[in-house]
Amino acid sequence: MDVCNNHSNCLNTYSMHEIRVLLADDSVPCKAATKIMLEKLGCMVTAVDNGNAALLHAEQHLFDLIFLDEQMPGLNGSDVAIKLCAKEQLNRDTPKIALTGITDPDELSALFKKGITHYLKKPITKPALESFLNNWPTVY
Repeated sequence: MDVCNNHSNCLNTYSMHEIRVLLADDSVPCKAATKIMLEKLGCMVTAVDNGNAALLHAEQHLFDLIFLDEQMPGLNGSDVAIKLCAKEQLNRDTPKIALTGITDPDELSALFKKGITHYLKKPITKPALESFLNNWPTVY
């Protein structure tokens, strides 16, 4: 495999398809910024405003990655993860990434026990997303 030095093109070079992403964040500015960054990195993004909408979309459409704000009204990101992991359905095994300001190891461990598989610390930056996606095994 050739080494890709232009990181913004790495995702498109090695992926078989656009990465289908579900993004849930109740903060309009954070959601808009994260959506734009993911799209610039070659992802096809479905963005929703809350955990209930995320659960509904995840029960109806297959995604490659699910990014969930941890603190949303109604269902938190980890609540969505619990529900998706609880029964056999489309996105049961889809990686669920918490977008959070939580840094305490015990609190992060609690998220993982609820079905969160990874986390990105807020504020979300393009380099952090790019690093995550470039290191994601299904991308290559």
